[in-house]
Amino acid sequence: MIIFWMFLGALIASSFWFVYIKFQAAGKMSVVRWILTSLSILWGAFTLAWIVSSIGEGEMQAAGMGLLIFGAIFLVLVIVTARLNSLIPSKKKANKVEAA
Repeated sequence: MIIFWMFLGALIASSFWFVYIKFQAAGKMSVVRWILTSLSILWGAFTLAWIVSSIGEGEMQAAGMGLLIFGAIFLVLVIVTARLNSLIPSKKKANKVEAA
């Protein structure tokens, strides 16, 4: 279990590093975007930690419900963050590109 927690810490650190290199270096990240991105990364880590610790304790139903509830919230956070950071183009922007 110690190896998992070390892996999770490395995953969180590498996620923040990736976001910094990919977006902050290009000057695209505002404070609101950083907060939402940080919340998404930490919520994803919480979801993963919940699932693995529940499985480690032998509580398969808790792991499944955690995946269902926390995973759905994580998915919504990731979609909102990706939209805000322009990773998924909105329909208005896509129509303007097609019209040009």
